[in-house]
Amino acid sequence: MQGLLDYIRINIQNWIQDGIVYVPVLLIVITIHEYAHAWTAWRLGDTTPVDTGRLSLNPLRHLDPLGTVALLLFRVGWARPVMIDFTAFKHPRRDTVLVSLAGPASNFATAIVAYLLLLLVRSSPAIVTQFPYVYRVLESLVEFSVGLGVFNLLPIPPLDGSKAFFALFFKRPERFLYDRAVDLYGTVILLALLWFNIIGGVMDKVLGFIFYTLLRL
Repeated sequence: MQGLLDYIRINIQNWIQDGIVYVPVLLIVITIHEYAHAWTAWRLGDTTPVDTGRLSLNPLRHLDPLGTVALLLFRVGWARPVMIDFTAFKHPRRDTVLVSLAGPASNFATAIVAYLLLLLVRSSPAIVTQFPYVYRVLESLVEFSVGLGVFNLLPIPPLDGSKAFFALFFKRPERFLYDRAVDLYGTVILLALLWFNIIGGVMDKVLGFIFYTLLRL
């Protein structure tokens, strides 16, 4: 009985320690991602992100409660999508691609900045020893940013890659971009691919290559 209690206590402690690192990292990564969508759309002439309160760095404006819980528990979740008015753009196809890719691009930019800071911290063993939390946050920020950026490039609704794909290759992309039925069917397909670890296998290879390259650098 005592062994079981010790096991539960250790797991709770580990969960809390991981949460202290992962929660702020997730807030940063998700907020930057969604803000990038909103800011890009606004700069290209769509005021919808402003009207709906999404042109903000306040994480609460972007979080979906259920999606956040899923992200914390299963490392797969979602934020509230930024609503975009396709017809507000001067160049609908081009601008839709730019807005769609702005989120993943912001994640890669975040990863680069966090990686440079991580290299700076690693150059001084004393800093790593004295501030292990900072080191873990930067390390997780690189991992989550790259992971979210790559995942969202998949051309499966409702991910960002699908919107860029529709805008580039479909004659009337507006029929698919913000259709809830398309997003619903895409979500079912996405969950099935995740369940059978097809996406997981692809992501592992891609992320493994990226992190291996970063380590060599």
